[in-house]
Amino acid sequence: MSLYNNVVPPRFKFEHFGISDTGKVRTRNEDSYICLPEQNLWVVADGMGGHDSGDYASNTITEQAGKFIQQSSLEDSILVLEENFLHSNELIHSKAEKLGKDTTIGSTVASLFTWDDLAFVLWAGDSRVYRYRQAQLERLTDDHSYVEELVRMGKISDQEAEAHPASNVVLNAIGIDNAVFIDMEYSTIEDEDIYILCSDGLFKDLTETGMSQILEEKDATIEQLTRQLLSAALDAGGSDNCTIVLVKASIENDDV
Repeated sequence: MSLYNNVVPPRFKFEHFGISDTGKVRTRNEDSYICLPEQNLWVVADGMGGHDSGDYASNTITEQAGKFIQQSSLEDSILVLEENFLHSNELIHSKAEKLGKDTTIGSTVASLFTWDDLAFVLWAGDSRVYRYRQAQLERLTDDHSYVEELVRMGKISDQEAEAHPASNVVLNAIGIDNAVFIDMEYSTIEDEDIYILCSDGLFKDLTETGMSQILEEKDATIEQLTRQLLSAALDAGGSDNCTIVLVKASIENDDV
């Protein structure tokens, strides 16, 4: 049975650009990202842990992601990608155990994988993926965080969550436990869609309205938009490491 009901999906090409900055408060950048357009995969990771442990966690995720090879079927590709993240969890958790039972090392992850006209978002933690489509910005991920749970239960509002004293408490991340939950959602890609993968250093300081105002600049290149988003986040405070990867989909012209 065909996933597309015998309708040939449009072929997309993707422009992308990634950037990472320590910010104005932190002394070390524990974020990491990797762009693998030949494998239709983009990944952002935000590490946590003392000394260089956060670096290790996020770099482990992107280094392992760099070994990902798209398979001949969609199902196998998703399975291999999930196994890739689970293997990163094993490596990071193992390092934490060697450093001592009171040591916690981990990293959030947000990823985009495309297949024909489908976009798959896989994540753990509070790094996010947004989609900008027809002048509308939509968040495609739900934070695995304490305050997000409070919002879901109706105990606080979205606005209150941003200023909540426990806003940094993450409930799920790569490496913090023996097991990790990799969340996943998928949707259909449309021409001119822009996907924004980011660590929390972007949305902590820059509102979604601010993001939209930048992304609506139609004459700007993907690189320019990415740099403008970073600059705006830094101007708004730069309170954390900030990593942004933009991926823009365009339908390929078929002259055959």
